[in-house]
This record gives sequence, structure tokens and C-alpha cells, in this order.
Amino acid sequence: MKKIFTLALALIGFASMANAATIDDVQVCKHSYVLVFDDWNGSGTAKPGKGKLFGDNYFLDVTGGSVATNKQSINLADESYCGGDYAKYAEYGSHLNSWRLKNGQDVIAMKVTAGSKIIILGQTHASRYPKITDTAPSGNQMKGTVLAATINTVSDNGRFEWVADDDRTIYIGSEGGDYYVSYLIVEANEAEGTPQVKVGAQTYAEGLWYREVTCTPANAYGMSTIVTYTTDGTTPDANSAVYNAPIKCYNNQTIKFQAYMDLGGGASIDGFLTGADNEAVVAFSFDAPTITVNGADVTITSPYEGAKNYYKLNDAEAVEGNTLTLTESATIVAYSEIVNGTYATFTTKSTTKDVYVLNPIKEKKTITVSGNAVLDEEATAEAKSANAAAGNVYKVENAAITADKKDFFVKSVEYGVLKDENDKYQIDGKEVYLKMTEKTNITFQVAEGDSVDVVVVCSKNSCKTLNPDNDETVTTDRKCYVNLSGKTYGSDDITDTHVFNDAVEANNVIRFGLSAGTYTFQKYSGTGNIFVASIEITPAEKTDSAIKTIEAAAGSQSGAIYNIAGQKVNSQFKGIIVKDGKKMFVK
Repeated sequence: MKKIFTLALALIGFASMANAATIDDVQVCKHSYVLVFDDWNGSGTAKPGKGKLFGDNYFLDVTGGSVATNKQSINLADESYCGGDYAKYAEYGSHLNSWRLKNGQDVIAMKVTAGSKIIILGQTHASRYPKITDTAPSGNQMKGTVLAATINTVSDNGRFEWVADDDRTIYIGSEGGDYYVSYLIVEANEAEGTPQVKVGAQTYAEGLWYREVTCTPANAYGMSTIVTYTTDGTTPDANSAVYNAPIKCYNNQTIKFQAYMDLGGGASIDGFLTGADNEAVVAFSFDAPTITVNGADVTITSPYEGAKNYYKLNDAEAVEGNTLTLTESATIVAYSEIVNGTYATFTTKSTTKDVYVLNPIKEKKTITVSGNAVLDEEATAEAKSANAAAGNVYKVENAAITADKKDFFVKSVEYGVLKDENDKYQIDGKEVYLKMTEKTNITFQVAEGDSVDVVVVCSKNSCKTLNPDNDETVTTDRKCYVNLSGKTYGSDDITDTHVFNDAVEANNVIRFGLSAGTYTFQKYSGTGNIFVASIEITPAEKTDSAIKTIEAAAGSQSGAIYNIAGQKVNSQFKGIIVKDGKKMFVK
């Protein structure tokens, strides 16, 4: 007899706290499943983040993804909108196309069984659609054989369907542009009589958190079935408890179900239905507490009554507490514990915040890098075995950065080496440099009413190929660029064509001015890493002669903005005011 499709509506809405972060940890999605992206990312305002498993460990967000709130919505309860094929999903109602699959980059991985249908519902667009490949992305790029890349349109609903030809791992991305999704539905090729299973929303009542698991037995070969279950993760048999009412769960656990033909007299081995099993993965998830900062004073607040808050400073041991006062800058990680009666103690998600306790720059401060470049024999041998003409490979020993904690908050420092064949790129024979990676942060402050001059000296090959804001591609005359609090300095600030102190400086020196504020050096977004030799920050002198120099320069060069040393800068000073008989610069 032909199998009648029975939908197993599995858990949606909350991720397990024991999430892993690789495709090896993803579970095979052997039963039908509805993933509602709007539920997972907070109505388009948040995201699981790169490498986070979500959807009960059946899906892996490989590259991080992003969200949106303005890309239409899909209402599965409206049959005229979605079409009759989706009437069985009506209980899910309306949700935003909130999850963005960035073109050729964002990827969702999952493991499916042969015959399973993948349905993706998202924003209608004439030339943008999902695509599925069979190979993990390289970097952020989709790779491998394209298994499916066709979109069908039903009314106003962007619909994508594909049936797996085999048991396989698949990678879902986009083609033709960014594609925004509301639902990813798996209609698994399930065995006859497979029961429907659903895990209800996380609920708080009478002082306890719980989730309710419901199971609906299915017909098999025209006859009714009996379903047995276990709550300890073991495989149920004919002697296990018979399901006849919703199961309340107060802890993370797996409920397993097995269907039997109803032959009279209850479940028996004679009625066993091969493959007609299912499971409900019950997982609780709680939001992180909030970190509020007022100067050096920090407050940690949980949205859950009775929760105990904990914090860690710069990776030290966790301490219970709601408030603290810092004596120096630190990275704070905070989380909470929630006691669920005698059933379980849950750990919430964590949140991280950098708290700055810094002295504003009042005198010249210089950051330099020291260390020794040492031959890396193993890496050199490996390089030469692959290519006999390869040069030596060096590593850094005893590297250090000079940056007073009261003046600078430095995070995730790495170092790079330029030596021998690269000597033409070195600065005064220097071999060890600060390597500005994606994790590196160097933060400092300029006090209200003050301004500073910044000079960054980079190696002469800090980036190999760059695409600055003006879309210029730099390949031969290499220039260096730095990122300060999201703004790029270098393209217009590089000093290869500017004269300072009657000397033309090389194209690896960047100068710019800053007014009051808190600033953080980070990695520039171009290809390659910036190698920094030194950073020099000097308070600008407020003298009448300097002011006259600026007034004269500003009057003679339309549109140019100068700092109080008379140098062209990017700081947006509105002008000069007189206060207490003194001339001052204002933003």
C-alpha cells in the first residue's frame, strides 16, 4: 500500500545549551521538521552567530548569516496565499522573511535522508533563489556540485523545493543575490505509521519552566497504531509506557517513541512497525543578562526572577555578583543560573562587554612592538618540500607591545615577521610587527574639548591587494590602511604626497587628527593583515599661533580641515569659539 505522508512537527524556537560547532555534531534530520527562522533570530533582530548549531542540532549556521525585518512575510495559515500544499502547516501562522542568505557566502548545513523533500519559503524575487551544494564552503564561498538551484513561484510566495536523491550532507546558500527566508521545511521520507511529534513552547507557570511534548499516532496500512515511549533516551519497546497524554518536561532530555499496529490487547512485538519511530529533543534556552556600564561601575541584570548572576573578567574564574567597580579596563563575560525546582539548574546564554577605565590622552603616548624573529625549521622544511625555491619561514619569540593599561585597552594581540627577502618592506630594519587581525582591538580616549594627532607607521607591504572606499585597487604602489572605530584612514590620509616638517614621508605612514571620543584600532577590511610598527598619539597644542595657522589655512583652501598643529586632518571640527578669553576647537 502506498505510504500516506504523516508530518512530524518537531521542535522549533529554542536551541540546546549543549550546542556544538561543526558539521560532525549535526544530527541526521530523519523525521519531518519545520524550522521558523523568525523564531530563531528574535523577529529579525539577532542571529545564532557563526558556528552555532540551532534547530535542535539539526542545522548548522556555517558562516554567521544576518537578519532583516523589511523583506515581507509568509502566512502559512492563509491557503489562498500559500497554496493548498501548505495547509497542513497552518498552525505556524505568519512569519518574517527574516534570515538572509548572503549571495555566494552564507551557508546552512544539514544532513538529510534519501527521499526527503526540502522546502524553502522566502522573499519573491525574479532572479534570486536558494541553491544546494554537496561540499562544505571554502572560506565564505559556496563550492562543490550544485544539487539544486531552481525556484518556483506560487502566487506571491517564493517557493523552493528539492528532493534528496540519497542520504547526504547538504549546504544551502543563495544564487543571483541575497535571499531572505522565513521557513525551511523538511518533509522526510518516513516509514509507514511514523507518529507525529511536537515540542511546545518554553513556558513558565507556578514557579517552574517546562515544555510539553505531544504525540499523534498515525494510521498504518489502513489501521490505527499504538505508540510507546521512554523519557530517559533509551529505545522504547512493547513493554514501555503507552502514550495517551502530553508529557511535561522540566529538563533537557530526549523523548523517544515507537509505533505498533493496534492488533488488540495493546502493544506487542507482532505489531512492531520497522522504522516507525520518532523523538522529541527537549532543550531549554534562556537569554543572557544585561551588562550596564556607568564609568567604572558595572551592573548585571537578569530578566528572570530568582536568577543568580555571574561574571568573569578577562577570562578569570567566574564570580557570583550583580555589581562591581573596575580599577582598570576589562572584558566582562556575564551569564546567569536558573534553578528549576528540583529538576534542573539551567545556565543562560552569556553576553560580553568591553568596559573602558582609561586616562584620556594628555601627553604624547607611543605604542611600539618588540621581539625576535627566529627561523621556524619545521615550517621552512615543509615549505621547501612543497617548493624547493621557497624561502625561509620565521616565527616570533619574546614579542611584546608597549601600551600602558591606563592609557590603552589592548585585546587579542598577534605578531607578524618581516625578514630577509622581505627586508625592503621593513621599517629601519625592524623584524617584528603588530599584526592587526580581526580580533585585535586597541582602545584609547580623547577628553572633551581636546584633540590629538595620530601617526601610524606600518610596514611597507601591509596589504597586498586593497579595495579602498574610492574603489581604487592598489597592487604595485602598495599603501597601508587602518581602521579606527569603523572608519578607514589611509586612502586620503596617506602621506606619500603630503609634506610634514619639510619632509616627504613614505607611503607607509598615516597621519590624521581626532577630536573628543573613545576610539578603537581594528583590522582594516581589505585583503591581508596590517603590520603596524608603531602608533603615536600626541595632544595638539592650543596656542594662538596654531589657531592663526589654521584660520589662515582654512581661509586659503576651501573645504580643507586642519588640526591645531596646522595639518590637514579628517576630524570634523565645526569651528573655533572663544571661551574665557581662550580660543577653542569644537566638534
